[in-house]
Parts: sequence; structure tokens; C-alpha cells
Amino acid sequence: MGGMASSGRMRYVTKPIAFVIKAPWKMLTVVPGISAMKQPVEAFFMSGGDGSTGPRDPNGAGYLTRPPLIEEIMVPSVSELVNVGIQFSPTAGDLSTIAFDLKTVTFHLPVVTLDSNTEVVLRNLVAYEAASASGPLVLARYTELMNGIIDTDEDVALLRRRGVVLNRMKSDGEVAKLWNGMSRSVRLTKVAFVDRAVEEVNRYYNSRWRVKTKRFMRKYVFSSWQVLTFLAAIMMLLLTTLQAFCSVYTCSRWFGAVTVATAE
Repeated sequence: MGGMASSGRMRYVTKPIAFVIKAPWKMLTVVPGISAMKQPVEAFFMSGGDGSTGPRDPNGAGYLTRPPLIEEIMVPSVSELVNVGIQFSPTAGDLSTIAFDLKTVTFHLPVVTLDSNTEVVLRNLVAYEAASASGPLVLARYTELMNGIIDTDEDVALLRRRGVVLNRMKSDGEVAKLWNGMSRSVRLTKVAFVDRAVEEVNRYYNSRWRVKTKRFMRKYVFSSWQVLTFLAAIMMLLLTTLQAFCSVYTCSRWFGAVTVATAE
């Protein structure tokens, strides 16, 4: 008899849960409150996570020739990339060796030596390239890449430990300041192998669940009082339901049994 009574009680709890799980998403989104969660939930679970934000060539012939938009050159910092498992590896070649290896999750970058004269030399080379080159501005695009992945001295320190940056300046902070200031003197351009590496890095980074969860929480939870109010209302509803359930079925007896079993 006790087993039959317990199974009868459990049906009152499991049936509503089973309905919520099996109910079609379109039906649930009609319910007030849940409808406000439709857009963020769909964006979180149905996003491809490819990280590509720039326009594509409709003919599939490759990259567009016009200068890229600001969104197309966005790339996480070295610290953020390391936090999702991306490694950095120095290469012995020139700028054409920039690449991202998805199999080993490694971002390959050429070694660069920086000293007190580097900024002047770089700016002059970038200006000369812009004035004389008829094709893609490879050096300018490289400076944009380094500007994108280096935000703080911590990013410089990580690259220095991996052997990508050989720092002969006073501090890692000066190196970060150097790269962050280079974008003031260059114009945006397209370089196929650099942009391909950036796109693959962004795709991998944006596909990580840690990144998806962080962005979801920041965009739709912490910045939205409506969602917080909805979650608080759900919590109050659950507590009220539990209180009503326990007033009928004397939950204290169950909790007491669990406590005794644990003690034994």
C-alpha cells in the first residue's frame, strides 16, 4: 500500500515535468513570460557558432575586394583564446606562415623582435606599403591582427613565453601599447591567408560552450531586468507549489526519513 501511495504521489510531480519536456517549443513560447525567453534561447542553442560576421562572395570565389568591416577584423585576445584551449606556436617563416591548425588547436604566428625602434620602423614600412603596393597590404593586415589579439601586457607575456614575441623593450605594457597604437596609421585591407586564420580562430572560439554561456548570461540575463523578474517569479512559483504539496503530503516525514537513512 505504501508503494502504491508513493507512486500515486509521484505522478502528480512527474506528469507536469513530462509535459514541459515534451511540449512543442512553439506552444511553450505562447505562455506569458516564456515568450520573452524565446529569442535568447533560440540564439543560444541554434547559433552555428562559426564566428563569421563578414559578408561572403555570393559566387563562392573567395574574399571580397572591398575593405573589411570593423566586425570582420574582430578577434579575441590572446588571454581569451588561451582560456578556451588555443595554443600559440612560433614559426620560422615570414607573414605567409600565419595559420590556424584546427586539429592541434594551434595558432601559428611568425616570430617578431621588438625594441625601442620597432614602432618607427613599422610605421614607415606600413606607410611605404600603402603608397607603393597595388595589391593587398599584408604588413598592414598583420598589424591589425596583432592589434586585435593583444589588449594588455598579459597577452604580450603569453606570446613572449611561447616564443612568438621577443621583447627587448622595457616592459610588456610598452609592447601592448605599441600594437594598440598601430591601427591609427593604417587603412583596412583584405589578405586571404590572414583573414582565413582569423575566421577559423573565431569559429572555434565562438563554438565553445563556455563562450556561448558567458555571452548568453551577459546579454540576456544580467542586462535584462525582465528575465531576472521572470526567473524570480518562477522560483516563487516553485516554492509556493512545494509548500502546498508539503502541506498535503507531509514532506517533513520524507525529509526525516532521508535524514535518518543518511545518519545510519
